[in-house]
Amino acid sequence: MFKVRYAHTKLILLALAGAVALTACSAPPGDAENGKRWYAMHNCSACHGQNANDGRALAIAGLDMGFSRFEGILRKPYSPSMPAFPEARLSRQDAADIYAWLRSLK
Repeated sequence: MFKVRYAHTKLILLALAGAVALTACSAPPGDAENGKRWYAMHNCSACHGQNANDGRALAIAGLDMGFSRFEGILRKPYSPSMPAFPEARLSRQDAADIYAWLRSLK
């Protein structure tokens, strides 16, 4: 009987750990309309263009990457010409909104 309870407890803990891991990796629900506004307010269009695909920097319309990677690039960009956006400057929710807008531009 102890082995059965232990096995059930172990399965429950594994399921909870998996749910926590998925939640940590997923984007908060984003609002594309707010994202469009944040994109403009943070002057992203100066390099990426008004439509996120018509500027001198990388086209990012229809973004094909996960939210965690996108947020990582916002926080610590690969390019020295792109400014960093720490969470104090751009919240995780605002980043998720921008992400939602960029993904909607397919």
